[in-house]
Amino acid sequence: MYLAYFDESGDSGLKNSPTQWFVLSCVLIHQARWMESLNQLVKARQTLKSRFGIPSRSELKAIHFKKGRGPLEPLRWSPSRRMDLYRNLLKFARLRLDHARVFAIAIDKANAATRGAEPRETAWKYAIQRLHSHSNEESDYTMVFPDEGHGMFIRQLMRKMRRYHRVPMHWGGGYVQFETERVVEDPNDRRSEDSYFIQLADWCAYAAHRSRHCAPSPSVPDDLWDELGGIRHPKVNRVRGGPPGMVIYP
Repeated sequence: MYLAYFDESGDSGLKNSPTQWFVLSCVLIHQARWMESLNQLVKARQTLKSRFGIPSRSELKAIHFKKGRGPLEPLRWSPSRRMDLYRNLLKFARLRLDHARVFAIAIDKANAATRGAEPRETAWKYAIQRLHSHSNEESDYTMVFPDEGHGMFIRQLMRKMRRYHRVPMHWGGGYVQFETERVVEDPNDRRSEDSYFIQLADWCAYAAHRSRHCAPSPSVPDDLWDELGGIRHPKVNRVRGGPPGMVIYP
């Protein structure tokens, strides 16, 4: 069984929205490596506490690295030092969680709207499709653990896709049936402050969002997504193409 942890960056709205992009990121862990992965994340947070005084139980979000807020506020660090810490945490994920797989779905909201595609629904559809394909190739199943706040929407979408779902054929036109039956059970919401895995998914989502492929920001290095290296899932965009581990729509 694979456990898929999700978080978002940006918002999915079109009117009065500060962001052009909506990004959904997934951290995929096999159950056999879950305890090992948790122990590594706990060890990382204990190191942050012992070296810098960052409380282990405080939620550490990607936006805190940019703005110096949350548990980083008392440190009064410069932006460059905060970004160095952010970069090092992504390097940690690459080195210590080398069995994990990470991917992101990035939706250009305005361009998606011209095709009648709602950003959040489109992102989740692509994500669930890829979880099913991954599980099918591994002869296994996947359970979904999203950040809290959209549980009913995700639950309804997953139930629908499990019973009836069509995807357009990449070559030749037409559609093919693609029920995502290997993504099992309803989504299990997690509060991000209670889950290091959801917080890791948040770091990955923001790194993808502010990468050179989506919406780079002067105050955020545009190569943070690259720090994830080989744990970026290579197969999620093998048909569509694009940056490693990132599906960009349209």
